[in-house]
Amino acid sequence: MTQRIYQIACGYEDGNDSNSLRHDPMFKLGAARLPFDDDTALASGATMSRFEHAASRQDIYRVSKALVEQFIASFASAPKSLTLDLDHAEDSVYGQQPLAFYNHHYGATCYLPLMIFDGQSGALVAAVLRPGKRPFGDENAMIMRRVLKLIRRHFPDTRILVRGDGHFSGPELMGLIDSMPNVDFIFGFSCNVKLLAMAEPTRLRAIDLWVAAQTQDDVPNAVRLFDEFAYQARSWPKAWRVLLKAEVMALGENTRFIVTSLPGLDAGTLYEEIYCARGQAENYIKHLKHDLASDRTSCTSFLANCMRLLLHAAAYVLHQQLRTEALQHTALSQAQPSTVIARLFKIAVRVRQCKNRIVLHLPSACPVKHLLQTLTERLYLPTPARILNSS
Repeated sequence: MTQRIYQIACGYEDGNDSNSLRHDPMFKLGAARLPFDDDTALASGATMSRFEHAASRQDIYRVSKALVEQFIASFASAPKSLTLDLDHAEDSVYGQQPLAFYNHHYGATCYLPLMIFDGQSGALVAAVLRPGKRPFGDENAMIMRRVLKLIRRHFPDTRILVRGDGHFSGPELMGLIDSMPNVDFIFGFSCNVKLLAMAEPTRLRAIDLWVAAQTQDDVPNAVRLFDEFAYQARSWPKAWRVLLKAEVMALGENTRFIVTSLPGLDAGTLYEEIYCARGQAENYIKHLKHDLASDRTSCTSFLANCMRLLLHAAAYVLHQQLRTEALQHTALSQAQPSTVIARLFKIAVRVRQCKNRIVLHLPSACPVKHLLQTLTERLYLPTPARILNSS
């Protein structure tokens, strides 16, 4: 597992890469083995395949739980508030993988994994591989119930906000969150005939303001009006706040609805500053999917693909914590995983094994040698010395 996660984190996402990297001295060092001992070769590609296909349902559950627990353990003390961003990521498949279905929205045969991120730090809270069909509300509620209960067990007084698009505005998930103390939600919501009728006065007023603005010298890019009203769908257990954004621009109208249990704050603030901030989760998904190739789910069993996604999730955790904990106030403090891989990981180094130590020789012209020295000091110096050195 250590070898596989390190290889993914370094940009070698294929299991077959192990056939050559199993003898690499740096990967052997990472797995706590001597770099030039022929008897300590790492696992081959065939072993990696057997390892992934050996995962049982219990293994998947335990690793998924460990992923949430490492997120909880990253806090020195209970935070005052947490924001959990939910989103699905299209994972196209090209073989006969089980439970891969054609999804009309994406126009591809795919899986549809659910990703849960910390909206403030970008930390990965959970990653669940799902079939390619649109998720049911009770499925989302089942996953979130386990995640929220585990977080609440360690942070009993933390205020939690759950954000997501219209995929998550089902009565099952909203009812679950509403039943939990100190937990709120804000979700996108698809419009219907009744909501459009309620939004009509605000929409017409936005159109009038846009038409009037065309006669001005300084024409605005768009006219946005916000409104809110209490609304209860037939399947909802109670009425919740539904917020409206009536927007008119040169390309036409853009009317959007969101539903929330948050009290206070006006509709414009809730929409623009709180709900729209969930768009940052798309960048986190890009880091996981494109930089770390989490969509390489080509195993012949669904459970093996679940394990593979969790291994890629662990590689994301390493990158995210490296960036936020060890690369702060450096040139790579905001770098994507692909940049960190190219700048810090895939560089020339000469490994020399002595009797009582192992020495790594960098080229004298290494462009990141000072950054590597800073990074090494932060990772290996004791905490008081690290603080003193930083100051």
